[in-house]
Amino acid sequence: MKHNKKETMKTILLVFLVISSIALSYLITTYQPDYEIFTRKSGQKATEGKNNSALLNFLTPDSIAKTDAGAREEPPVKGSITKVATVNAVKDRGKLKEILSVLAKSESTEARVKSVGAEELFGNNNKEKLTINYSVTLESSLVKSLLFSEENSNVTVEFDTIVLLKEKPDTIYLYKKDDKNYLQITVKEKVYDTVNAIFNENKHEYGKYSLNNKFIYVKEKIDNLTIDEYSIEDVNMNKLARGIFDKKDNIRVSSNNEMTDGYGILKPQGNRIIYTNPSSEDGKEVDATTAVTNAINFLELGYNEDISYQVTTALEGITILQQTYKDSIVFSKDGSAEITVEDNTNGIYRLTSPRRISKAYLSSKALGTYDIERIEYIINYLYKHVELQSVDDIVLGYEKSYNKSKNTCRYIPAWYIKYNDRYVSFKSLKEAVDKGERL
Repeated sequence: MKHNKKETMKTILLVFLVISSIALSYLITTYQPDYEIFTRKSGQKATEGKNNSALLNFLTPDSIAKTDAGAREEPPVKGSITKVATVNAVKDRGKLKEILSVLAKSESTEARVKSVGAEELFGNNNKEKLTINYSVTLESSLVKSLLFSEENSNVTVEFDTIVLLKEKPDTIYLYKKDDKNYLQITVKEKVYDTVNAIFNENKHEYGKYSLNNKFIYVKEKIDNLTIDEYSIEDVNMNKLARGIFDKKDNIRVSSNNEMTDGYGILKPQGNRIIYTNPSSEDGKEVDATTAVTNAINFLELGYNEDISYQVTTALEGITILQQTYKDSIVFSKDGSAEITVEDNTNGIYRLTSPRRISKAYLSSKALGTYDIERIEYIINYLYKHVELQSVDDIVLGYEKSYNKSKNTCRYIPAWYIKYNDRYVSFKSLKEAVDKGERL
């Protein structure tokens, strides 16, 4: 009898241990801790004397929008372009750069990668917040020198939005839609209050549209648009070469103005400057987010004219940045308004950039009332005639055209559609569709 009791106790104990082990394993595999990657102690000085002007020139966001607590929006309709609300937003690129400068001047005291509560913080309208929106996904390492100068941290998260909450005015969040991880940065200053003041002084109404699981902010009031003319000047290629070439003391110039340090080659071609590095051509393709980081790090070296650009396209090994102007982005038929960077595991092997840049404002003339379409017409046409799943963006931008005889350029308002990963003017898209051509 005693023997049977002993065996029974052993069996019960064994079953208990097995159940405990299974439960512990489940908790370990499903637990998502609110974990900290690194912390800077309060009072630690930010990097002294850092000049982030060049970096800010290439990190221009698309917009900053405000969401009031409890704001109501229409539900998105799948397979369509849905207007969910009319919101206050700022798209003036100069003001967006000013807002980024405010964040860059703040001093961080703590930075933590967190993995819980993202949906509650960012996924609904229960809190008053400001969202700074990017067109592509970026790595937090790219903005480390701006927002959290912790040199010993190699940890990175991806983000496409910077969020500021009214209830936590000293906190900056880097967040990617539908991602469980986000970076929370605590700073000494109440940055929400400062940014909100700039926002309130410069806000305008925009239509907030749902398009293929993302939101875009579109100007709906298009009266008082103008065509603007500027004088232009050539980019200083000597200065550019000294910035990007490795062998700065061995730069040679040929009779056709081609420059080289023995590795890279820099040459003017039409309205563009082309950089190539033949020794880097045979590397393996890098993913889109890595390509963006590599591109901006390279551009910082020498492309430091006071012109702002926005990353608009990120593909595997290819990054495209458009020049910004007023409250939008600029396009051109000759490549004079964009930077295209081609990259692989060996480095940047080809880069094209504008040869001439705007210098001084000359004049403006009003755009005719019927010279540009209304957004309602654009959306209705796209809905009827193109595959909406291939449409990524709708933007009222500017076409930049060069007048060789006057040595000037003009910025002409025009609608552009991002279709199959490339921007095309609505006029060109409509002409192709109406002719039955394949897009």
